[in-house]
Amino acid sequence: MCGISGIYGIQDPQQAGSLAEAMNECLAHRGPDDKGIHAEPGIALAQRRLAIIDLSPSGHQPMFSADKRYCIVYNGELYNFKEVREKIKDYPFSTASDTEVILAAYAKWGKSCLEHFNGMFAFAIWDKEEQRLFIARDRLGIKPLYYYNKAEKLFFASELRALLASGIVPRKLNRDSLADFLRFQTVHAPATIVQDVHMLMPGHYMIMDKEGMRDEIYWKPDPKAVDTAGKSYKEVCGDVNKLLSEAVERRLVSDVPFGAFLSGGIDSSTVVALMSRVSGTKVKTFFVNFSEKEFSEAKYAKMIAEKFGTEHHELLLSPKDFLEELPQALKAMDHPSGDGPNSYLVSKATKKAGITMALSGLGGDELFCGYDVFQRAVLLQRYEWVLKGPRFMRKAMGSTLKALKPGVASAKINALLRSQQTGFVPFYTLSRQVLLD
Repeated sequence: MCGISGIYGIQDPQQAGSLAEAMNECLAHRGPDDKGIHAEPGIALAQRRLAIIDLSPSGHQPMFSADKRYCIVYNGELYNFKEVREKIKDYPFSTASDTEVILAAYAKWGKSCLEHFNGMFAFAIWDKEEQRLFIARDRLGIKPLYYYNKAEKLFFASELRALLASGIVPRKLNRDSLADFLRFQTVHAPATIVQDVHMLMPGHYMIMDKEGMRDEIYWKPDPKAVDTAGKSYKEVCGDVNKLLSEAVERRLVSDVPFGAFLSGGIDSSTVVALMSRVSGTKVKTFFVNFSEKEFSEAKYAKMIAEKFGTEHHELLLSPKDFLEELPQALKAMDHPSGDGPNSYLVSKATKKAGITMALSGLGGDELFCGYDVFQRAVLLQRYEWVLKGPRFMRKAMGSTLKALKPGVASAKINALLRSQQTGFVPFYTLSRQVLLD
């Protein structure tokens, strides 16, 4: 995890540099290994570095291209940087970092460089010759990028707090986003909790120059990318195994110690199993346990740890411990999230054990339909005829159910029966709500 920030459109380098420095200091926790700022008329770029690949000072940012035309600040990891580097034979590389590979790729292919990248990233490149700023975010939006665009000036950063630290971005609450958060425990992109501040969407790039700002999409999921026609269930499982194995192996390219978050669930257990298969060293695993046995999944995590011979670390928390940590967890979270405190606690324990990089099973339940809601969605399809009946009848059914069996589940079914929309999307949306409208 590194932190980047920058300002486009301020002609006084001293003023822009001063604002960029204030933003950069807010990101110190993201990058304790190094920091840097570059300011010239029209642009200021800043970065805080957490070194993962090429730990030497040669990986310092902002980094310039060999001809000094391009300057980059970058947060992330390019898993296939060695393969991309092999395609750029005419560039005089001076470091072993993936940062310079991105810089060289942009110099060679321009915005099309994104087609060659496999990784998680948010980066900004300044083209001094064209006076153009290019900002890009990875396909799935693993690395964050927030921006504020007003009066032909653009402020961007890895965190909201850095934008607010500039003193230019108004500290105004986005009330629609607040309602979104109360419904779903998150704020859906591209909106943020701060008025007029947006996220650059996953798979998008942004260009800022004298013609203004353009936000373009360069990638989106393609249902036809994976063809399972004619394949047996066993063959499809084999394909998934191969893809997951390759994904895990790519992420273990690192010059620092790494570990894994292990909850005992299928997703994190799969990641740990694959890490154990490809790693040449014993995997370090981390688990947050609760003193109340009804909430504990410790026995499952322990089973996986023993099966794959990991160096297992268990953090035992009581409600009192959790409450004491909560203020710091909220302070660290920046962008509001219902799952933030859990991630904070396990990350803190991992860092304390000397681990800089950790893999997790985050997103596995969404990708492979692991939640009960997906099973209920299948059941819903069988009884879809009910939702297509006359609306007055559906309202009556919903009201009756709510009266006979008060509770959250009945309230959600009542809302669904009253809805004018049917199908998986409205059902899934409603099922994920924490507070109903």
